[in-house]
Amino acid sequence: MSDLIGLIIPGSLALIMLGMGMGLKTSDFGRLFSAPKAVSLGLFCQIIMLPIVALGLIELFPMQPIYAVGIMLIALTPGGAVSNLFTLLARGDMALSVTLTACSSLLAVFTVPLLLNLALIHLLGEGQLIQLPVVRTMMQIALITVIPVGLGMIINAQAPDFTRKFEGTVRKLSLLFLLFAVVGIIARERNNLVTLLVSAGPPALLLNCVTMAFGLAAARLASLSPKQTITITVEVGIQNAILGTALAVSPQFLGRTDIGLVPTIYGFTMIIIMLLFIGLIRLAPDILGSNQPNRKPEQTSQSAR
Repeated sequence: MSDLIGLIIPGSLALIMLGMGMGLKTSDFGRLFSAPKAVSLGLFCQIIMLPIVALGLIELFPMQPIYAVGIMLIALTPGGAVSNLFTLLARGDMALSVTLTACSSLLAVFTVPLLLNLALIHLLGEGQLIQLPVVRTMMQIALITVIPVGLGMIINAQAPDFTRKFEGTVRKLSLLFLLFAVVGIIARERNNLVTLLVSAGPPALLLNCVTMAFGLAAARLASLSPKQTITITVEVGIQNAILGTALAVSPQFLGRTDIGLVPTIYGFTMIIIMLLFIGLIRLAPDILGSNQPNRKPEQTSQSAR
């Protein structure tokens, strides 16, 4: 069963990334040059700030080392395709969201194997048995993330009509396979589920909340537009739980379904927190900054009188 799960989750992730690539164009990467401050800030928060916050939470909350690895795994993974969906729902900057997701996924090929090995040594000790071969892991991550995205972009460029017709189907199939695998993980590790929820549940939830707050504050300090602020908050707060689960349970990576429980649980809590965030910015848009897109000129001039 675990071997089947270990095959289905990476396959589902590859399909999801293919679907994401089918919605991308090379022009989407123009944000690297047209909005370098926003892109740089988002990548800094994802790659540097997230692991630091995760380490702090691991020190703050006592938990089994194997679950601590799961927390770090979440923090090291890039933003996922789900972040694009929530950016759309929150009325953020979609072009910036797509750029950050694509760039962070590309960088993850190099950062995840290196930083995860350091985390394994720090959390499990020098004699730990779990270790990732760096170069092979880079190639395997690229195989299930970057290469499907690139293939999707090629399909989109060469056959846009085909893309429009099948992009949604590809994503629905991948999510269906993924749901089957997640149910399998929970069923296999059901005896550890309560222990996980008690020990690793609170830090996983806080990781989501704290990183979102950090992203929001950083975007405000950088004087980004409200739409960019929404995007940075979402991209920093949502990590690719599917990639984290794939790295945890797949035999070619860590091969541990108990570690895979942590990003699986995080995936559920992250959706709840994001829905609350969307509700918050609808009720109190001022938290995004002073230049609100919905504010009418007449209201501004009247308030200035």
